[in-house]
Amino acid sequence: MIKALKLGHVVLKVRDAVKSKEFYTRTLGLQVAHEGVRLQQRTVFLSFGREHHELALFQLATGEAPEATQPGLHHMAWQLGSLEELRTAYGELKTMGVPIESTLKHNVTRSIYFHDPDGNRVELYCDMVENGFETMRTLGSRRDPLDFEQE
Repeated sequence: MIKALKLGHVVLKVRDAVKSKEFYTRTLGLQVAHEGVRLQQRTVFLSFGREHHELALFQLATGEAPEATQPGLHHMAWQLGSLEELRTAYGELKTMGVPIESTLKHNVTRSIYFHDPDGNRVELYCDMVENGFETMRTLGSRRDPLDFEQE
């Protein structure tokens, strides 16, 4: 059996690599590791500075985003260090004018969901339990509303 070490990176097909680069550097704090043109398409490789890249943007997409019921990416999740960091991120997203789709309490995390310029769903989350694998195995998943405005 193949045993991968971790998810290395995500590559998104985007309509406008510059616009998406600005979105991800602004909302997640990613840095440009490399930007250029490959096979006549703009490419951007983004990193937090530890890996060659965590996210790559290939300007290949045209047309509208797929319908919610079509196969494809449901969302990508980016981990923060604490609930306080998540709460701060919520305020920053609001200040930036990024529409927030939802904020949820899961059994293992607290999460904020929003969309990038191409309609890809993005999650910011923080872990809430020591052993997420065991908690997920025993309690399953949960989706309860989380109201940062009231907390």
